[in-house]
Amino acid sequence: MQITILTLLPTEIERFPELRARGTYLLHFWLEHPLEAIAIGRLGTFALIPGHYYYVGSAFGAGGLAARLRRHITINKRHHWHIDYLRPYLALQTIWASPMDKRLECVWCKSLATLPELSRPIAHFGASDTGCGGHLFYAVDAVTEARIHHALLAAT
Repeated sequence: MQITILTLLPTEIERFPELRARGTYLLHFWLEHPLEAIAIGRLGTFALIPGHYYYVGSAFGAGGLAARLRRHITINKRHHWHIDYLRPYLALQTIWASPMDKRLECVWCKSLATLPELSRPIAHFGASDTGCGGHLFYAVDAVTEARIHHALLAAT
C-alpha cells in the first residue's frame, strides 16, 4: 500500500490541499511546566511532567484533516476529546498527517509504543473509541522527525 505522510508546522495547514481529505495524524507538543493536577473528562485527574508529548488521532468527519488540525491549533474551545483538556498547556510543534481513507490510529500507536524513548503517560488517553491502549506518548527529549516518520511508515 502506498502511503503519504506529510510533515508540517501548525502554520502550514492551508498550504496542503490534500489535507481536505480524511486521514490520520500525529501531533507533537512541548510541555514547559509541570501540571500538578489536570482533570481530563471522565478519565480522571493526572500530573504531567515537562517534556515532549505525541498524540495520535484521526479525522474522518466533515472537513477532513484540515478541519481537525485547525481545531487542535485552537487553544480555547469546548472540551470534546481528551486532548482538548491538555491543549491550553501544550505548545504544538510539528504535525504528521496521512491523507487516506484507511484508519491508521491503532497501527501508528502500536508502532510508536515500540520506540524505547516513548512511554504512555495516561492509559487509554484518546482511545475510548479504539481500544488501542492510549494515543498519548511522552518523551523526555524530542524524537527526531526522521525516526517518527520511519515508525509511522513501518506501521503501514
